[in-house]
Amino acid sequence: MRKEEEKPSIAKLVKEYIGTRPCIRELMILGIVNYSALARFIEEEFKKKGIKASTGAIKMALIRLGEELSEERSEFEKAIKEVISKTVIQLQSDLVVITARRDIVLSKIRELVEIAKDSRFFQLSQGIETFTIAIANEEKEKVLELLKGGIIDIQEGQTAILLISPLAIIKTPGIVAFITTALAVNGINITQVISCYKDTILLVDRKDAPSAYTVLEDLIIKMREL
Repeated sequence: MRKEEEKPSIAKLVKEYIGTRPCIRELMILGIVNYSALARFIEEEFKKKGIKASTGAIKMALIRLGEELSEERSEFEKAIKEVISKTVIQLQSDLVVITARRDIVLSKIRELVEIAKDSRFFQLSQGIETFTIAIANEEKEKVLELLKGGIIDIQEGQTAILLISPLAIIKTPGIVAFITTALAVNGINITQVISCYKDTILLVDRKDAPSAYTVLEDLIIKMREL
């Protein structure tokens, strides 16, 4: 049986809990969290897992964690601002995302390259067992015919939001998380995330594209004004 002192501390448990909830973490950094209410909520969550912790202990751990996060935030924000403020945004509409078996795609890779040469938009991502192709809708039938028998999924009506950033993005942690969190808190679902050197490509449903563009454009403008 483990000794009491070997059990994870409340502070560690709270930190792990907040670490998996970026929205709450962001609110703590901004200092707009009701720690008492949050502590009561976490206490109930802990109870479900058989973890005993008082509201007071959880609240104290949250306050200390909030102070730590605020201190870390200064350097983090500086680096994020430097990249986001120099990022430009573009849209590519009327796209389709096709997922197909890896073996089928590899057997037709030369033909796909030829299609890519003339397509206004083409992105190819490799998974363990599949490839995902994001392509302009006008090339859809060519790809479907080429990969016939190996198609696993098709998502139509997609729009790509292209974020073209300075070279610093490669060595700056948290950029993609910062961007995707901004969209998530506004209820915008991302169907695909593609990273290509300095470019970050987010695929969203056509109906969400105007809102997504506005959120990200506002974010860039605010970073430039800070």
